[in-house]
Amino acid sequence: MTAMLRGAFWRHHQPILEQNGYLLREMFREGYDPATGNPEEDKVSHFKSVIMDAVRASDGTQVVLKAVSFRDHPDEVNLCIMFSDKLARDPRNHCVRILEVLQSPLDHDIHIIVMPQLRRFDDLLFETVGELVDAFRQIFEGVEFMHQHRVVHGDLTMNNLMLDARELFPFGFHPVRTWMDRSFQHRAKYITRTECWPRYYIIDLGMSRRYPKRKAPCLKSIPVSPPFDDFLPERRGTVSRLFNPFPGDIYHLGFILRNEFHVYEHPPLAFLRPLVDSMLSDDAALRPTMSEVVQTFGELCRGLTPSHLRLPGSPGIDTLCHRIRQKLRAFKHIPPIPYSEFAPKPPLIDAKLRPYYTSLY
Repeated sequence: MTAMLRGAFWRHHQPILEQNGYLLREMFREGYDPATGNPEEDKVSHFKSVIMDAVRASDGTQVVLKAVSFRDHPDEVNLCIMFSDKLARDPRNHCVRILEVLQSPLDHDIHIIVMPQLRRFDDLLFETVGELVDAFRQIFEGVEFMHQHRVVHGDLTMNNLMLDARELFPFGFHPVRTWMDRSFQHRAKYITRTECWPRYYIIDLGMSRRYPKRKAPCLKSIPVSPPFDDFLPERRGTVSRLFNPFPGDIYHLGFILRNEFHVYEHPPLAFLRPLVDSMLSDDAALRPTMSEVVQTFGELCRGLTPSHLRLPGSPGIDTLCHRIRQKLRAFKHIPPIPYSEFAPKPPLIDAKLRPYYTSLY
């Protein structure tokens, strides 16, 4: 499907968005003539048709728009507003901040949420262990904050972990082909995380739910047969079973560390293996709570030396160039993480509440 066909919803909403101060790319505007545009750029589209990029007319800021169906995702808009309003100033809050919510006048079921432009958190390889440690410190902190407020994310995949790349890509990047610059003519230029220490965010609350205080949440799985088993062990099998949704977020994060960052194959990350083992327990009740993950992660990282933090954070980049760069940074006293130490912090989730986050009753 071409970008023009996938963008039909957005072309219909283009005049409304412009009235509200948001400009879509030329190809989605009324009267656009493909003969005058960039034929290569016209072929590209966002992975999800509910997503669109735009520019805020008042100041030229690049933003992202998302069309949300209230019928399909009844809690998403309200949860986005909750984390963007009352809880926005808390530094532990890593949910993406919503800039505005627009009601579609063409379909009362659809809201359009406006967000800052972010980019996938692993688009660039993690050059050092310190860079990866900082990323997961923030992500773990963000999920802990969500759980403290009794919100399960429910879909913590690589696509929903992002970073603010404004400093990382000082000249910007194309909103779809992110390795290209905004003009779609050249490769985007960037610096390393160590030079700017970006902030990481959690997006897409479409599967998220907030649960009441009084009783541990209890959901029922849908019976399925192999090879269509559910991703989570507690939801697999041909018999419907009850499960608590909070441990699912822990399993997702452990899965990412094991499968995407290869903590069992990449020696510099071997210190994380005990934590990942516990996060991937088949018994959901034995997995740590998010506060326990944060505490254990801090303890494991507290013993890392500066030289360890400068080791390659991703397999395949242990090159002579990498080693020379790290020696120069050590010589210039450039810190391998943006803080002096992993100081112990009081957990956001009281240990007495562990049954709420792990059990069924």
